[in-house]
Amino acid sequence: MKPNKKLDFTFAKGDKTNKTIIGLHGWQGNKQSFVPMAKNELFKKYNWYFVEAPYSVNNNSNTKSWSYEKEKDVWEIEEPKKLLKDFFENEVFKKHNSKDIFVIGFSQGALICYEFICKLDKPLGGIFPIAGFLRSNSLTINPKQNKTPIVIGHGTYDQIISIEQSQKAYKLLKKQNSNTELITYKSSHRIPTEMLKIIAEKIDK
Repeated sequence: MKPNKKLDFTFAKGDKTNKTIIGLHGWQGNKQSFVPMAKNELFKKYNWYFVEAPYSVNNNSNTKSWSYEKEKDVWEIEEPKKLLKDFFENEVFKKHNSKDIFVIGFSQGALICYEFICKLDKPLGGIFPIAGFLRSNSLTINPKQNKTPIVIGHGTYDQIISIEQSQKAYKLLKKQNSNTELITYKSSHRIPTEMLKIIAEKIDK
């Protein structure tokens, strides 16, 4: 499976703010997935990058994934990392101060937060992995991100991805003296209003 040469994205200008949110959707999502959140009154003032994963699911151009199974139980991880690296270096960091950048990743998008965003060599404004998971028992953060607020969110009723995944990520990040906190809420596999308010409060600080 060959990905696009560059990630597809849409940029939406906010109202008189330099703060910019990058939305990384989950499995079978697309660049429209975070549009409803961006229209919420809590988030309308921010700039937004709606980024789309490079691989189609079941040959459907409207359902996307950040990886694909190359062979049984072996997933492609290097190709999407190269595309993300190009996106951040040649689009995001050339146009915005890194500390004005806030990344929200949901489900598979949260995995991207753990595997790629936490390893960026520029300090960000904040990282929000929501209802995510890890592929392994290891997780490394770039020392330049140690002061970056990382707020993990996960619903206690999530039947798609166990809350234990976020608890494990939290413990691994805290062991590295990162600025990480774990927020749990009584919800299924989604981002409830209470979590939206917490995210907005963190970005507003």
